[in-house]
Amino acid sequence: MSHEFRKREEEEELIKRYEENLRANSLGFFDIDAYEVIIDHYMEKLKFKKALAAVNHAMEQYPFSTGLISIKAQVLSNLEQYEEALELLEKARNLHPMDIEIYLSIGSILSLQAKYEEAIALYDEILSFANDEKDDIYYNIGLAYQSMENYDKAIEAYKKSIEENINHEGSLYELAFCLDVVGQLENSLAYYKKFIAEDPYSSAAWYNLGIVCNKLEKYDEAIDAYGYALAIDENFASAHFNMGNSLVNLERYQEALESFNKTIEIEGPSPEVY
Repeated sequence: MSHEFRKREEEEELIKRYEENLRANSLGFFDIDAYEVIIDHYMEKLKFKKALAAVNHAMEQYPFSTGLISIKAQVLSNLEQYEEALELLEKARNLHPMDIEIYLSIGSILSLQAKYEEAIALYDEILSFANDEKDDIYYNIGLAYQSMENYDKAIEAYKKSIEENINHEGSLYELAFCLDVVGQLENSLAYYKKFIAEDPYSSAAWYNLGIVCNKLEKYDEAIDAYGYALAIDENFASAHFNMGNSLVNLERYQEALESFNKTIEIEGPSPEVY
């Protein structure tokens, strides 16, 4: 049984124990990491009210956790309670004025409200004092510009993010999308290959090169790129899955089936694979 599959079973057991305790009206103690798993579970299932209840229970035990404050704001934003989420984050920012995660959460909610220019201004403010998370800041700037359909500015931001962190999967993926929209995908191959030359052991860079090649219908090259990603990280489930899709496009169905089966072995069954 794979590590990912075992992890999923452990998470299911944790959720079961939490819900049994709730029904018994005796919540007991869960560490903060366990609460984050529980909240993520409900968020993924789109059960936002249950996620809110879980984060409230967590904050009763860990009232000074800024991480939980940001998570609660995210849950509230999914419930479209934007003003309450922003009020919570502003209080947190007053207590922790240099906490970048709080700023990123505020910017995310401003973007959800379609206040993209305000969000970008906030991200620019963070850049003046940020040290370690500039890749995420540029990524969020890119998302805001992308939502405004200003793809050239989004591309510029994603490239800056990748310059900070070649393994930023979100920026690598969204960059390929934006380049496709503006018709520059073919020209981007050299760009991706440049970063691979700088860090040939980046599975994310190889994976995204595969995505670009697949979009350009260069299926053999895509398969080669996914193969390099898997040579670096054999449990890269998305690379197995996408390789399977490229193999299907070449009508190499038996090999594609092997790739899809490997995806299931790593992640467990999913509707996408079936």
